[in-house]
Amino acid sequence: MAPTMNTIFEPSPDEVNLFSTPESSFDRNHRRERPQTISPDHPALLGSLTPPIDCPPSKILNFSPGPTSLPPAVEAAIQSRCFPAQEEKRLGSMALSHRSPEFGRILERTLAMTRRVMEIPPEYEVLFTQGGGHGQFAAVPMNLCPTGQESATYIVNGTWSKRAVEEAKKYCRPHVISALEEDGTCTSFPSLDRIQSEIDPTSAFLYVCSNETVNGLELHRLLPHLDCGVPLVVDASSDFTSKPIAWRKSNVGLLFACASKNIGHPGITMVVVRRDLLGKANPFTPGVFNYETNILADNVWNTIPTFNVDVVGIMMEWIMEEGGLASMERRSIVKADLMYNTIDGSDGFFSTPVKKESGYRSRMNAPFCVAGGDETLTNLFLVECWERGIIGLRTVTPFGTGIYLRASLYHGVSYEEALVLTDFMKEFAAKHSISKEVVVEQSIAMVTPLESPPIHQALDKLDLCCTMDQKEFHQIHKLSTSPDSIQDFSMTWPKNLKVNQFSRLTSDMFTPPPNDLGSTPVSLR
Repeated sequence: MAPTMNTIFEPSPDEVNLFSTPESSFDRNHRRERPQTISPDHPALLGSLTPPIDCPPSKILNFSPGPTSLPPAVEAAIQSRCFPAQEEKRLGSMALSHRSPEFGRILERTLAMTRRVMEIPPEYEVLFTQGGGHGQFAAVPMNLCPTGQESATYIVNGTWSKRAVEEAKKYCRPHVISALEEDGTCTSFPSLDRIQSEIDPTSAFLYVCSNETVNGLELHRLLPHLDCGVPLVVDASSDFTSKPIAWRKSNVGLLFACASKNIGHPGITMVVVRRDLLGKANPFTPGVFNYETNILADNVWNTIPTFNVDVVGIMMEWIMEEGGLASMERRSIVKADLMYNTIDGSDGFFSTPVKKESGYRSRMNAPFCVAGGDETLTNLFLVECWERGIIGLRTVTPFGTGIYLRASLYHGVSYEEALVLTDFMKEFAAKHSISKEVVVEQSIAMVTPLESPPIHQALDKLDLCCTMDQKEFHQIHKLSTSPDSIQDFSMTWPKNLKVNQFSRLTSDMFTPPPNDLGSTPVSLR
């Protein structure tokens, strides 16, 4: 039968007989599969978000960077409130006129809940716009730079702030403070002293992206009020509602957030703007992007996406019922700790570009690579995740495919779901890695189980997340295919074998074979 995309290519019986005795206990108990040969057209490698129907979990675990899933309670409320049964004799928000009194009540409730959850001061207006973050890349300078010749300072600390600058060049004169490395990567944020010294004090605004989803960089607290008094503009698309905003202390003039990460479905963007910044729009600003025009029209200058507004309101109600921003931030911290502790505790098998000591690791998006970017193991990891219903770690982007995968930990991802991912990461690493420690004693491999705390324990004491306890050891008296450590590599390898620190050892790699496969080869004693 022809091999399928999921076929694991095992040695034929004749090939096995060249290196081992038939029906040996070694082969039955310890020989592990070689990495799969995977078609580049495998759904998992093309970014498919539809796992096989026979995948184990009852719920797909969606780690997509956005759009993504909402919490189950929110999705249930959307189903019941937005899609009423016929006997209820009412219309759902998707069918309501945007100027009807029914939708007017939905809009009023959503705005009120947003102000309450985010503790928005009264001097700010809340708008619902369309066009996503890219629309705001243009709308911000169009509304705050009336002639197009004004200066605006942009902090470039990743992919999205870099894109914002390119769009802003059409509508203002961007002055850039860049944290990009020479190779285009970004793993840190400019210091406050550098920003204070390099900002153009005549700028109409200072622009910052508080969480760069691609780069895994997050400002866990916004910048303080700068000496020059330039108002802060914040792209908070991916971390809005995950932490408090110091509206006045940070001199926030404007903040925008796409809904499709933490507050709803794609198709709507929230803008929070301070009133003193209104009335400055470039005369060429389209009405749909003009903040003042839409505020004067009570958010319904054009046909607002009624369903999306309803969903945002439901999401805000859920956040409040779950304990508000304080609860959301604690949950974000423990999920991120779980993920990063797994990466840091993998002895280099997994790695992330942002150093822990930088203080800027994103709680929303954790980038990581497998075995230093090894393509074969990365593809195998993605396929095995997909087969388990774990999706969204590599999605199609306009930036191509690099070595890093991303686990996005928005509100729709629970701690328990993050635990499923990290448990599999540990399992995969244990199966495919060789420890860097060089310790062999009487051919005993020490296998250390990694245990993660339950959610209540993690929430009670954040630093306990994903600690590694060495509670028991399993003695393997025969050569393991993935030994924990190697003392001597004086053996004959196959000519075409590529070896790195993450390579696996199997019984059929050695020539000539030991006479007794039940004992350790002389070279490893």
